[in-house]
Order: sequence, then C-alpha cells, then structure tokens
Amino acid sequence: MRFLMVCMQFPTGAGQSYMTTELADALTVAGHEVEVLHLDWSAQVGGPTEEFKTERGVRVIRCAPRAISGLGRLARDASKFVLSGAHAAGIVQSYFDLTRFDAVIAWMPAIAIAPLVPLFRRAGIRRRLLFIWDFFPDHHREIGRIPGGLPYRVARAWEQRLLAQFTAIICTLPGNAGYLRQNYRVAPEQRVLLTPIWSDTSTRLPVDRVEIRAQHRLPKDQPIAVFGGQLVEGRGFEQMLAAADAAQADGSPLLFLFVGDGRLAPMLRARAEAQANVAYLSPLSREAYLDLLGACDVGMVATVPGVSSFSIPTKTIDYLRAGLPVVAAVEHGSDFVSILERYGVGTAVRFNDPVSFRRNAERLATDPRARAAAREAASRCLDEVFDVRHAVATVLEAAGA
Repeated sequence: MRFLMVCMQFPTGAGQSYMTTELADALTVAGHEVEVLHLDWSAQVGGPTEEFKTERGVRVIRCAPRAISGLGRLARDASKFVLSGAHAAGIVQSYFDLTRFDAVIAWMPAIAIAPLVPLFRRAGIRRRLLFIWDFFPDHHREIGRIPGGLPYRVARAWEQRLLAQFTAIICTLPGNAGYLRQNYRVAPEQRVLLTPIWSDTSTRLPVDRVEIRAQHRLPKDQPIAVFGGQLVEGRGFEQMLAAADAAQADGSPLLFLFVGDGRLAPMLRARAEAQANVAYLSPLSREAYLDLLGACDVGMVATVPGVSSFSIPTKTIDYLRAGLPVVAAVEHGSDFVSILERYGVGTAVRFNDPVSFRRNAERLATDPRARAAAREAASRCLDEVFDVRHAVATVLEAAGA
C-alpha cells in the first residue's frame, strides 16, 4: 500500500527517533511505500522547505510553520494553527500527487492541518486514519495550555468537524476509546481501533553505573529516581517535587533527577540549585540518555489531576528498556496502571499523595529483588505491549490491507 503520513514530529538527526519515524520505517520494512509531510511545529517560523529521503527510503517533505507575531501569545498560537495549515496545504499540492495514495495517516489536533483534510477526500484517498494521543482541545485546556471560553469552544467545534472526515480513529487505551465515544460524535461507519504507543523495544545492556554517574557528577551510591523528557506543563512536576520535599523531610537518601528541556526547565534548574535532593541535567543525546537511565534506579511518571482522558507516557518505554521499575501517579481508572501491574514492572500511587510516591519510589529503587523482578519482566512487557509491530497491524487493519 501507499501511505501519506502527515505529522508535526519526525526527527531524522543522528541517533534521533520518534513514534512517527518508527512507524514509517516499520511500514516500509513490511513492504509498503511511505511518504511524509512533516510540518515541523518546533522549527523557526517562516523557515524553508526541505525534501530528502531517509536511510529506509522514506521520502520526507519538511516545512516550517507560519504565524503572526507581535500581538500576544493567544494571537500567535491561534494564527500558527490557521496559517501553518494553509501553508502545508500549498506544500502538499506542490510536492505530492495525492491520487497515488491508498491511505493517509494523521494525528490530532487535526486543526493544525485543517486545509489538508478536504484535499484528501477530493483526491479520492479512501482510508483516512487519525491517531489520538491527547484529546484536543480538552486535554490542552485542562493542563492550562489553551484558555477556556470562546477560543476553546471554537477549537472544539472545529476539531469535531474535522474528526468526522476520518474513516478510522486510533486510540492508545480502551479508556480513551470510551472517552472518544462519550465526548465526540463518532459516526457508525467510522472505525475506532486501539494500539498502545510504541518505540524501539530492545533492552539495553548493563552500564558501568559508577562511570556514568561520575560523567554527570551524580553521587556514586545514592539511589536515584529519574524523570526524562519534555519539561513542560502536564507532566506532573508538582507531584514529583512534592515527593522530593517529603523525602527531604523524612531524611530519605533518594535523589530526584530531572533530565531534559522545555518551558519548565528554568524552574527545575533553580529547584536543583536550592534543594540538595533534587538534580537537573540538560538534554543529552539519545544514547547518552539511555546510558544514564541504566545508572539510575527507578523511573518516575506523573500526570496532572483533573485530566479527563488517559495517556501512556512515552518515557515508560525507555525506563523499561533500561530495566528500571516505574513509579507512577496517574489518573484514576487509567488502563496504564493495569499494564504496570499485570506485567509487574511498576507501581501506581494515588494522586496528591507525595509521601506514598516517595515511599514507593524509594522501595523500588533500593530493593534488589524488586529491581531484578522488574528487569526480568520488562522485556516481555516491551514485546507484548509496546513493539511497533502492533501499531503496524492496527494501521493495516484500519487501511483495509
């Protein structure tokens, strides 16, 4: 089959990967043809358009977003959605023959590519697949990324209208499929399918913990709970930092380490400078980061209260690859908890209970039997839940292959 993938993240630098690149590569290996329109949301506004092929032979057209600056954040963000989508539509018409494709794969928010969606239909692409990792704009309003009121209502109505033009909607958890049906209009002919997130699932070889820690000026013997990824809203830093406060008050030896970059990086850096049991590291290369995980003891996952849909934090896969058990403070009723517990790779704690978070993180970090059991169970969990072949099978089912 011939697939057109439209996405806002498609890293192709040395040592970089993401779920979009891994899905494109896996489909190519399976004998399908994949072309990609990468609307690079993080690129410089107004930047140039690039065309190239990846090592796997995936043709990529990468274009930069468009936006109006100087009128405030709300105007900039709103104009970015509107203008970037219009720009992407022009790029599609210049660089792609849409009549060649059997299926298109896109991701929510659909309003980021709104002008493209009717183009797909008019070109006769019969299978139009939409992945949902976060429900837009509900999730973004709940974590404070977009305001409520009129902007939210407009975005919600627009997203619903676009969602109706996809033939299959793919969610990551059963609970999210339920949320979709309860909160969005889904036509009887639209298919709702499930596949968890995916990534490289190969387990990592053990590292020299002393050497790796010394490279990053981390304590040689202290147990370390690590969070790695985007340091932005919606990652539950309030809960993890509250757990660090509880650990400090209780005299716990646990060190809370945060690795990455984002809007909240200055806050975490300042916290690390002021609090002895909190540490911060700037972003690392992919290999260096995975090596660092192997020198830590437990991986941290937290989300924010008041979020009505569920997610599987992608960092979980890296933790499991490094053999780390996971401590998670996530939404009540999340199917993610059942994955951790069914495979014995982690523990979930209640929201807003920093003492339990700290105690469980310390237990997992310092109990050799718990760590050994988690490492042994991790490879099975990775293979049976997070391998990209499950996503490929779901895509092919949705595309009618």
